[in-house]
Amino acid sequence: MLLSTHSQTVDDNYVLVASLDNVRNLSNILKAITFKDHAIFNATPNGLKVTVEDSKCLQANAFIQAEIFQEFTIKEDSVGFQINLTPSTKALALSCKVSVRTDSRGFLSLQYLVRNDDGQICFVEYYCCPDEEAEEEY
Repeated sequence: MLLSTHSQTVDDNYVLVASLDNVRNLSNILKAITFKDHAIFNATPNGLKVTVEDSKCLQANAFIQAEIFQEFTIKEDSVGFQINLTPSTKALALSCKVSVRTDSRGFLSLQYLVRNDDGQICFVEYYCCPDEEAEEEY
């Protein structure tokens, strides 16, 4: 089930779409490897690999198989992105469902469905743009 209210034509622009209806396991896995703020995500047709490292001397990896997700669509051999885990894992811990999308330019959309105490449905969305690499001038 897609969380987004975007039309299918907008979804066609994404190189990775992954959605998950039961996020408790994913949340626990990410908490288990989170010892730094930033994580590197690498998606392949087999699933999603998450790497957290500290100064190239300590590294933690988690691999989440594509079959875990209700939807896992990837249009390239490999799609990578890096995010700050701290705000993302806080929203993930509260959510019932999550959707992750990224496009070929590196723009990332994280959408969380959160059910409040009254049973009302709310959405928390993070939009992350890639760091712009400054061109070196000589």
